[in-house]
Amino acid sequence: MDEFFSPDQQYKLSISSYDIRMSHWIDQPSLIRVSDNVTLFDLEHLWSASDIKWLNPSTVTMYLRLYPGLLACEVTLNPASNQGQVTGQAGTFEGTLTDVQEWINGFENPSEQYRY
Repeated sequence: MDEFFSPDQQYKLSISSYDIRMSHWIDQPSLIRVSDNVTLFDLEHLWSASDIKWLNPSTVTMYLRLYPGLLACEVTLNPASNQGQVTGQAGTFEGTLTDVQEWINGFENPSEQYRY
């Protein structure tokens, strides 16, 4: 598990990596408040994060793709203000962290092989 701490160490983006197929890895992100270990943002199992950057002490941005990579977006989250935004192939969305999480998790995988 990789952890990317905010500059002030109040938040961390934890990445759980697992092998979905031979040499195909999913890097599943979770945004956690360090003080009480509460998960503020968590995506379903086929979303994978890359290019993670903390823009300031409470804003993180990352590139997400839905395995096998047929759907992608950029997500910016600010846990201090409980706000996030998404831009990408599926459109643009803004809302609370929970709203953004639900919006992203609501996408159906474009690959027939990975629909549940």
